[in-house]
Amino acid sequence: MSKNEIDFSQIEEAPENVEFEVGDEVDIFIDHFTDLGVRVVINNKYFGLVYEDDIYKHLGTGMRTKGYIKKIRDDNKIDISLRKIGYGKVEDAKQKIMDKLKAKNGYLTLNDNSSPEKIKKELQMSKNTFKKAIGGLYKDKVIDITAKGIKVK
Repeated sequence: MSKNEIDFSQIEEAPENVEFEVGDEVDIFIDHFTDLGVRVVINNKYFGLVYEDDIYKHLGTGMRTKGYIKKIRDDNKIDISLRKIGYGKVEDAKQKIMDKLKAKNGYLTLNDNSSPEKIKKELQMSKNTFKKAIGGLYKDKVIDITAKGIKVK
């Protein structure tokens, strides 16, 4: 569906009642970039915002992708995340790390001491999420963490 196919006069900015709650997966349409992040259209019904610090992948105006309800604010505006909320986000991150390890012969030059920028560039996730995910993988005895990186056991 292109921008021309969305009736913007019918999109609600701050809806009184919405049919979803925090954590729900929604379809989002990238409307335009703002000083705060990206304004999106949620399920062709509501406007929402993905804050700049929550953007971990390339987004272009007119794109469609999945998003997750991050917060329904007191003023009824809706904040969106591009990642699952809560523990689901860590589970997704663990899978992404394992996929990347598989693609890189079982070794990544990333660990707790890697810069947030390097982690974001390599894995499209925050350092905090990365640390939780590798902690979980280590606890599950799937990886070893070394001074130079992580490797599959």
